Amino acid sequence: MAVIYYGEGTHDAGFVGFRVARTIGVADDYRQEYFSLREYSYATAHRLAYSLDRKWEDEAEKVKRQNKTCKRRRNSGPNIIAEGLRAYIGIENRSRMGGKTTYFTPCFLVTKPGYGNGDIAFRVSTHGYNEAYEKAVEKYCEIHNLTDEQYVELLDRMPSKEVFTGYLLDALLMRGHRATKAEILSKLGSVENEGGIANGKGESGPNRIRGPEYRWA
Repeated sequence: MAVIYYGEGTHDAGFVGFRVARTIGVADDYRQEYFSLREYSYATAHRLAYSLDRKWEDEAEKVKRQNKTCKRRRNSGPNIIAEGLRAYIGIENRSRMGGKTTYFTPCFLVTKPGYGNGDIAFRVSTHGYNEAYEKAVEKYCEIHNLTDEQYVELLDRMPSKEVFTGYLLDALLMRGHRATKAEILSKLGSVENEGGIANGKGESGPNRIRGPEYRWA
């Protein structure tokens, strides 16, 4: 919503002036206020209306940021930490010696806002488990301009390794991949970079995962 001006004859009840209307949060807090030209001059009503609109807009943005770290949706999996932040097992197929080998890479994904912008992956094999998660949370908070308190809250949500060896491994197996718990565990305990996952530009970049070769869990 925004500021709406009603001139003579444009409002069913005969109101003339400015109406401010805005939803704060997720449709739970709908607000509206009227500034009538019978009470204020046009300039004063205009100033008050737009001042209130800016105030409510700031409140809405604050609530939006807070909602980024709200509880998980009822039907979301245990790998979902927050909207746009999740645990994941990347899949990479490499051709060697005339054959194809599939590699599984546990990581934490941060979704970049906007259609087609892809995800930023922080791989456990590159950073180690705890640091990979911390870096993912830092990037997520940077993207969404979250507070220090929300940063700490997200750090406390670090998923256990069982999310990878249980829920995400089961998802791989259901899709027909041949992966074992021992294989995933070995990747979770390693801090060696296993060659890098190529990004959408064909580079062996440190963090980005894009492209049709990845199947989202």
